[in-house]
Amino acid sequence: MQPLLQLMPSCIEFLSSIHMRMYLTFLCMPVCLGSFLVFLTDIFLTFVCRWLVDEIRESLPKELDFLVEGKNSEKCLDNFRKLSPHIADYVYAPKVYWNLSTSKLLTMEFMDGAQINDVKTIQRLGIQPNEVAKLVSQAFAEMMFKHGFVHCDPHAANLLVRPSPSSKRSILGKRKPQLILLDHGLYKDLDFYTRTNYAALWKALIFADAKAIKENSVKLGAGEDLYALFAGILTMRPWNRVVDPAVDHLVIRGADGDRSELQMYASQYFPQISELLRRLPRVILLMLKTNDCLRAVNNSLVQESSLLTFFVVGKVSSEAVIEAKLLQRKSLLCWLNVWLAEILLEARLFGMQMALWLLQLRKALSWGN
Repeated sequence: MQPLLQLMPSCIEFLSSIHMRMYLTFLCMPVCLGSFLVFLTDIFLTFVCRWLVDEIRESLPKELDFLVEGKNSEKCLDNFRKLSPHIADYVYAPKVYWNLSTSKLLTMEFMDGAQINDVKTIQRLGIQPNEVAKLVSQAFAEMMFKHGFVHCDPHAANLLVRPSPSSKRSILGKRKPQLILLDHGLYKDLDFYTRTNYAALWKALIFADAKAIKENSVKLGAGEDLYALFAGILTMRPWNRVVDPAVDHLVIRGADGDRSELQMYASQYFPQISELLRRLPRVILLMLKTNDCLRAVNNSLVQESSLLTFFVVGKVSSEAVIEAKLLQRKSLLCWLNVWLAEILLEARLFGMQMALWLLQLRKALSWGN
């Protein structure tokens, strides 16, 4: 056994209490919204940043208890085994040695893998970066839309990748990746109502369903006046692109024009953004933060937002919506409606998959030239 020890210095709890007071005292603080760093003054602290203070007050004691962290990691893997068995072998967390752990000392299995944004090492391991991006998207989509128990700190240092211990390989003969999740201190529970509406919202975003986008945004607290802005913040795309029927309507190309357009919107709609953040439940604000981390990871792997990522999100969110309907409706007519919805979903996903293959073929041909 090669264990890894995570030890809490005795001064951490004292320093954390000081940091908590600092959050409550300082009137100007940086907040990351999407890709933009906005400095908020005291007037916005009162209306916008109270959620951050409240969230830290609630989550910090849990993060400082390593027994909670260990239980979170085990619950996460248990959810994959029970609710997402099709990818359970490809998601892993270090084993916790409970007989050697306390609330201040966590003894775990030592993990050896490439950091998720280390593309060169990933390729040297015989793994395709786009397969890693797909796995990350699928794992977190399953957590958000099906498990309702979400790892909310998926930045690059908390995600490792290694070849899957199984002997399975991709169609091209490449080794399949296994995602290793680290740092399980910050998790958030999504209740059934929030989880299903959030899944329905992402399904609507992927398939450019303006009516369903509005309906589910309102249910999540955005309001009838700011639902379009909410959709824009989730996707980092303007409304006209959000509802564009093109299959790749949410893909960000990474061009300077895209970045300048987003900066313009952030500046132009800052008061509305502040009001939206004030309205949204804290759990949704944490989902925004989690999406931001995942977007950065995806960009490091494939250099731009990927149609494959949106295909995965569309598939998992749609499955979650259908599963929720099956739980709620028992009549034969309702079952028939759900069955028809499944057929329609499979047709739409097939069309999306074909478009994805054509785009990949076009890209491969352009590289060949």
